[in-house]
Amino acid sequence: MVSEFGMQDGNFSVDGLRGLNGAGISQFAADVMARVASREDLPRAALKEPLLAAMMAALRSPDLAALGRLRPDFRRLRVSNDLLADHYIPELARRLGREWEDDTATFSQVSIGCSRLQVLLHEVGKGWSADGTDAPEAATVLLIVPGNEQHMLGALAVAGWLRRKGISVCLRIAPTETELATILAQRRFDAAMISVACDEMLEICTGLVKTLKQETSARLRIALGGAVLERGGNVAVVSQVDIVTNDLSKAVEVLGLTCRRPAMTVIT
Repeated sequence: MVSEFGMQDGNFSVDGLRGLNGAGISQFAADVMARVASREDLPRAALKEPLLAAMMAALRSPDLAALGRLRPDFRRLRVSNDLLADHYIPELARRLGREWEDDTATFSQVSIGCSRLQVLLHEVGKGWSADGTDAPEAATVLLIVPGNEQHMLGALAVAGWLRRKGISVCLRIAPTETELATILAQRRFDAAMISVACDEMLEICTGLVKTLKQETSARLRIALGGAVLERGGNVAVVSQVDIVTNDLSKAVEVLGLTCRRPAMTVIT
């Protein structure tokens, strides 16, 4: 399963929970997305606790429409899509992860909650665009998630953040080296970002990075980040990357990406 939305192309990191094997960790999104998406600090006290509590209840509810019915509250409380994406959704992801760590929620409950956050993030991000004819001068990034992910919460968060900075994003999930070579022959990118969940994916990354460099005559700059950094993974095995970080602002700076035109943001 690639994701709930079947996304392979961007019009666009994730986990760190204990008790799962490597395969399970690579499928789980809550904690890392929180760490990546909320780099622009906002005091947690500034978040409205009653709204957070209502959203957590909706994530746990058997009613599939419960979260959607909170939209009038978002508008009434003047909680913008940007605020939801950068602060509320990451905070809810943290709380889901904490419940898992404290054994107060099952894997199924946290996974369902994570999926619902993914749906919400997808919906609030529909108005963010820095792609195609709308922004012909936008910097372009190839965002890669090696290995299939059940939840794409983190990738969506990264993509939304980049788009709101005026950067065009193309997302590829579990691409082969041949597929990467093909897309690099068809399109030009200013940089690439690779989000890695677990150590098991690092060996695959070495081949992907080699292809990215070979097919662009070493021109393409590459950033490596994701859950594997939070858990102290041996990222040194992936050579030729230009920066290893989960700080998106720093990655954008080192990769030389110019945020030429902020993307339009729609209030919920």
